[in-house]
Amino acid sequence: MTRTLPTLAAALSLSVLCLGTTLAANPPVGTPAKPPMVQQPGATAPSAVITTVTPEFMLALVQAAGYTAKLDKSGDNPELTISRKNAVDIYLNFHNCKTGSCTEMDAYTYYSAGDLTPAPAESDMTAWNSKHYSQAYIDAGDADSVNLDSLYRFTGGFTRANFLNWLNEFRKDADSFDKMLKAL
Repeated sequence: MTRTLPTLAAALSLSVLCLGTTLAANPPVGTPAKPPMVQQPGATAPSAVITTVTPEFMLALVQAAGYTAKLDKSGDNPELTISRKNAVDIYLNFHNCKTGSCTEMDAYTYYSAGDLTPAPAESDMTAWNSKHYSQAYIDAGDADSVNLDSLYRFTGGFTRANFLNWLNEFRKDADSFDKMLKAL
């Protein structure tokens, strides 16, 4: 029986296809099984990883999330100010932005010592820090101002969802910190 070249190629393709299907259905012994790809109800596709951070980009991201914010580039480090009703503002201070992309930012709130009666003690800051990820401290170098601070690093990339989760958690901490200071 003589086969023509196209028929031989078709038979060979069919053999490879069947062999590939067999190997996929029955992997060689010792090959770890892959878990099934099941998307959880309500889940969305993974977010894009953001690797370049500019103050303007972060301003747009924060405003798109519903925050009232403005950008100030007049100082050494660009800074976003997020307004809060009946509370001190939240500041997002960018660091190391000289290479076209910032490497980190810190979120903080600031209270002048004269605005707090009575002024909190170091023990109040220690009690706060033992229960929260944000850091509370009294800045002796700044006329005993009271600060709440949290750092977010951009190095290696991040997602929009992760950043906004961090910012929302800091806002909740700032709200709780305000209440703590008022209760003193």
